[in-house]
Amino acid sequence: MKRILLLSVLALWTLGAAAQSWDGPQWAVVNSSSCFLRLKPDYESSNETQCLMGTVLRVKGAERYWRQVDAPDYKDVWTTELNIAFMDEAGKDAWIAAPKYICSAEYTHLFAAPSMNADRVCDFTLGDLVRKGTQGIRGWVQVYLPSGREAWARAYDVMDFGEWVRTREATRENLLATARRLVGTPYMWGGASIKHFDCSGFTQFVYRQCGIVLPRNAREQIYTGEEVPYDFDKMLPGDLLFYGTPASPGKRMVVAHVAMYYGDRKIIHSSQVVRISSLTPDGEDFYDRQPLSVRRILGHVDDGSGIRSVATRPWYY
Repeated sequence: MKRILLLSVLALWTLGAAAQSWDGPQWAVVNSSSCFLRLKPDYESSNETQCLMGTVLRVKGAERYWRQVDAPDYKDVWTTELNIAFMDEAGKDAWIAAPKYICSAEYTHLFAAPSMNADRVCDFTLGDLVRKGTQGIRGWVQVYLPSGREAWARAYDVMDFGEWVRTREATRENLLATARRLVGTPYMWGGASIKHFDCSGFTQFVYRQCGIVLPRNAREQIYTGEEVPYDFDKMLPGDLLFYGTPASPGKRMVVAHVAMYYGDRKIIHSSQVVRISSLTPDGEDFYDRQPLSVRRILGHVDDGSGIRSVATRPWYY
C-alpha cells in the first residue's frame, strides 16, 4: 500500500513538473556532443530522441535542473541545463547566422589548447556544429562552443559547414556507403547519434549525412516520398521499408520499424545493432517479416512530400 501511495505522489509530482513556468531565456543550443531528450524530467524516464551539438531548442519550462524544450523533431521533452547554452532571440539568430564548422570525424575531442596533450573540453562526434574562430595553428583550428567557450579542433576533424552543405550528394551509392560505416553500432531507444541508434534515428542520420532531413520517427517517415511496390525487381537501394501491424476494423496501422533497402534482396537497419539482414529465407540473418509499405525518398526532396534538404532547414541547426 505504501508503495502504491508513493508511486501516486511521484506521478502527481511529475505531472506538475510540466506545468511550471520558465521566465529565463526562451532559446537554447545543444552544447554537448549529443543531448538526450526525455519524456519527463527524470533520468529513468524514456529517452525520446537525441539532438546533436549545435541544434536550436525552444525553452518552455523548468523543474529543478531540468528544462522542458521543443526540438526540431519533438515537442515537450526534457533535458538537463548543463547540456544546453541559453540564448535570447538575438543570440539564437546570431548562432544560426554564424560561420560554423561541422565535425566530419566519427569520434574525436575538442581541446583547451592546440595540442593533443592539452585538457579535453568535450567529446565531438559526426555532425556536431561549432562556431568558427579566427585562428589556425599547425593543423589546428580555433572554435567556439554554443556556450561561447573557446576550444581547439584538429583541422582534419572538421569541415566548413557551408561547404559541407554544398557538397552533399544524395546518391544511392553514398547512402549505402554511409550506412555500411555504421554497422555494429548498438541499438538504443531514442538513439540518433553515431554512438547509438534506434531504427528511425539510423535512417534519419544516414540521410542527413547525405544532405536530406527526414522526419524523426518511422510513423512519420512512412508518409514521405513515393510509395513503391514490395518487389525485388522494382525496389532500389536507399528505399525505406516499414514494418508493423496493418490497420484493421477499428484499429489504426502501427508502424514499429523502418529499414533501408540495401539491394541484392537485403536490408540494413538498426535492430539490436546496425546490421545487414536478408529478405529471403536462404540468406544470412533472414528478416522474416512482411513490410507495411516501401517508400522512395530520392527524387522527392523539397517537393512538399515531407522531405527537406539540409540547406532549407536552418532551424534544425
